Amino acid sequence: MLEALFLSVAITSPTPNVLVFTKTAGFRHGSVDHGSDVLIELGHGEDGGPDRWHAVRTEDSAEFTPGNLSEYDAVVFLNTTMDVLDDRQQAALEEWLQAGGGWFGIHAAADTEYDWPFYGDALLGGAWFRTHPHIQEATVVVEDTLHPSMAGLPKRWVRTDEWYDYRGNPRGKMHILATLDESTYSPRAAMGDHPIAWSAPVGDGVALYTGGGHTDETFDEPLFQRHMIQSMQFVLNDGWIDMIGTGLDGWQPPGTWTQVGAAALDPDDARQLSTSPGAGVLSNGPQGRTSDLVSLDTFGDCEIHLEWMMAQGSNSGIYVQGRYEVQILDSWGVAAPQAHDAGGVYQRWDPARGQGNEGFDGSAPRVNAARKPGRWQTYDITFRAARWNAQGEKIENARFERVVHNGVVVQENVELTGPTRGGWDEAPGTGPLRLQGDHGPVAYRNIRVRRLGP
Repeated sequence: MLEALFLSVAITSPTPNVLVFTKTAGFRHGSVDHGSDVLIELGHGEDGGPDRWHAVRTEDSAEFTPGNLSEYDAVVFLNTTMDVLDDRQQAALEEWLQAGGGWFGIHAAADTEYDWPFYGDALLGGAWFRTHPHIQEATVVVEDTLHPSMAGLPKRWVRTDEWYDYRGNPRGKMHILATLDESTYSPRAAMGDHPIAWSAPVGDGVALYTGGGHTDETFDEPLFQRHMIQSMQFVLNDGWIDMIGTGLDGWQPPGTWTQVGAAALDPDDARQLSTSPGAGVLSNGPQGRTSDLVSLDTFGDCEIHLEWMMAQGSNSGIYVQGRYEVQILDSWGVAAPQAHDAGGVYQRWDPARGQGNEGFDGSAPRVNAARKPGRWQTYDITFRAARWNAQGEKIENARFERVVHNGVVVQENVELTGPTRGGWDEAPGTGPLRLQGDHGPVAYRNIRVRRLGP
């Protein structure tokens, strides 16, 4: 019984529909039938609970039309091989993915559609099948232990399967979830760096590939079933990751931050928030004077959705990559908002500029979209990280492509010449989300992130 262990974003009703596609035009795996049966069965809920998904299987390529695909939330390519879709069917699948569909490729999905560039680039990152050795035990190294599809799996996952060697390495193009430790088995065409599972955004949709799945026994492994369930839930959510799904487990340091069920303005003191027991909301405590909360997971290019509530006069902010702040402030009623108001991109700070001139490069919101204290507010942020060359030199600044506050666009194409005041120093690589916690009571809920690149 694995359900209680799953880390995923909850799928809303109605039950999502999944198309399991198993057509082969080349080698046919003996596990196709059993693997399909297992995947369909895993869609059923445990102990009478709601179904995770409803899946149907087909080997009919004619299903791939815009009208038919519109009925499905995800498509699984389960041990498909070679050329299985014609040009019109390919176009329909690509359009559907770009519009928000989810694709989950299993094992021989990498031995498919060699003449379709979109498939090889967007779904496989160039990693079409090359060859494989005999079936043997190997160690899978889980590279992203925080990813929903890999949650709860051993860091070094020892299992037996047919291990593909690929024509290209998808690293740098795809978000790598796991690799093979080639010292633990005998590859036929060693890759050195050997990714075996990865994901990537595809327009408004998402793709995830896993290299396991050759044998019947694979589909009966509890941990591989867990990986399939969590991978399916990830693609059904278009790649969005719930950052509060396990409360404070994905954040540090907790300080006086707690997980609560609800927050509201204190009826006796508007400068405080009252909370009630439960889950799903993060609160920085009754005094609102604690450490910043930093996510364990890190991100580069990404979309962020979050909802926040604050008491009267409170001040907080979300630092993307720990460096660049979108301000959160009680700005209700402010006639001419500045960079330090809600929806503003906070200014940079340099004492060497002289007293009164320390702040620079902030970006005020176009309009004040703030709500009254005690009401939930939303941010939807599209962020592009800085670019760095091989020598570690920054060659392109980070930017907020868009900030939407309560449904209103308040920032567009704001270049970040450096970290905003209070932000960490810039460096190559990804960075965490950071929630400011020391300037008054604030609460957060529904924090979700979607990667837009590796």
